[in-house]
Amino acid sequence: MTAPAAQAAPYHCYAKALCAYATANYGSGDPQRVYENNDDLTMYGYFYYIQGGSLYNNGQSCNVTVYTGKNRSGSHYQLNKGTGWKSIGSNLPHISSNHWC
Repeated sequence: MTAPAAQAAPYHCYAKALCAYATANYGSGDPQRVYENNDDLTMYGYFYYIQGGSLYNNGQSCNVTVYTGKNRSGSHYQLNKGTGWKSIGSNLPHISSNHWC
């Protein structure tokens, strides 16, 4: 039995990046990308206005936690490496900060 093929990252979600897309299913061209821990993502429109968009973790070694508030505050959700959310609903109105592992 062969191992399943790895799923390719969506369009222009480069290695080690957390990628936010303006629309569902990783659509509408280039994503906004961040690579490290960020205490304030409010200046990134695709992250801050994520509702209706999509998010993909193309990290190489760990999961990422996203937060609705700055400085890792508010509600938080973990996104495993090599996976994404194809459609962000009202449960996650904003991504204001992130932290890897």
